[in-house]
Amino acid sequence: MRILHSYILKEMLKALALALAAVSAVVCFGLVLAALQQKGLGPLTSLVYMALSVPVAVYIALPLAAVLAATLIYGRLAADREVMACWASGIPASSLLWPALLLALMGGGLSLALAAWPLPQSSYAAKCLALADIERHFFTQLADGHINVKEASVQLTVDRVAGTTLYGPTVKYRSPNGQTYCYARYGRVEFNAERNEAKLALWDAMVVDELHALPVRGTHTLTIPLPTFVPRKEDDLTLWHLMLIQAHPELADRVRMLKEGTPEAAVQYFKDAVRAACMAEMHKRLATALGCAGLVLVGAGLGLRFHSGHLLTAFGVALAPWLGSWLMTWVAEKAASRAVRNPEDLMWIIWAPNVLVALLGLAALAAIAWVWAHPVRLRDRLLGRR
Repeated sequence: MRILHSYILKEMLKALALALAAVSAVVCFGLVLAALQQKGLGPLTSLVYMALSVPVAVYIALPLAAVLAATLIYGRLAADREVMACWASGIPASSLLWPALLLALMGGGLSLALAAWPLPQSSYAAKCLALADIERHFFTQLADGHINVKEASVQLTVDRVAGTTLYGPTVKYRSPNGQTYCYARYGRVEFNAERNEAKLALWDAMVVDELHALPVRGTHTLTIPLPTFVPRKEDDLTLWHLMLIQAHPELADRVRMLKEGTPEAAVQYFKDAVRAACMAEMHKRLATALGCAGLVLVGAGLGLRFHSGHLLTAFGVALAPWLGSWLMTWVAEKAASRAVRNPEDLMWIIWAPNVLVALLGLAALAAIAWVWAHPVRLRDRLLGRR
């Protein structure tokens, strides 16, 4: 029995490793392409970004690869009549499912381990790469015609960019003179790396401010302080940091970045919002690990059911619970994070789809072990025969 169990487990681990490598490579390549379009990363920075995207890609690809591995291996066992041979030799069909349970525990544990530390840390480090080459990132976003620097309350739109020359720039920002609007035919932007700021010069500009303190026409200059760090969002926090911030929401970057004169009611609202978001994010990661384990059981059950050339059908059917649980978990996490007052009351909707997937997997294995493997005995029991 140990030899048979180890054989099935080894085959599933091989299939899992190959599927995980293939799917992760595709996901990682897609993440890098999206970053190149949005952030304008350089050649060396792109390689670093690709390395940092590996934990994210593995986390996304793990449920899909686990379902594929379980479906292929158990489907092949059923197609080659190995399951029937084991049953004929006195080996119960339920004992053949222990490797699937072990792989489910391994898949759920790996998903939880990735979500605990490597996933948020690498995701946050990838976001910070844009600050390594802030000038390239600035012009990449400006090439789309619009850029918004929240730290300086500056919005800049242009018609066209040629080098450091701006054509048709329009600037909206808040100054000591109030809200200021500026339009010019031409402009130029220069960067000061030491002071981490961009100096914008607008020629023949038309300026309108609330106090009418600035000249209406002429050359207008504006210094834009650039961001020096990326604030951590809830999905950038490790699992233990999520638990810490739930107890002490004042430690979150979103709360610490509030101005000193912010009203106490607004500060309390931000604290409640941070606490709700952290609670929803933590429960989502834990529930996703359970869902990943359940998907392995679903794949094993469907592989035994759809055998003899129908493995692709089994894999396609197994994708339905995966997509459904992922979508419902995402929607539930968004809804729970917005329940600022009582987020605890909505945590169950995050767990519900993943618990259903786990129960579906257990039901599939139970059907294989006690119904499909002994159809005559079950029929006789239903008809009252002995």
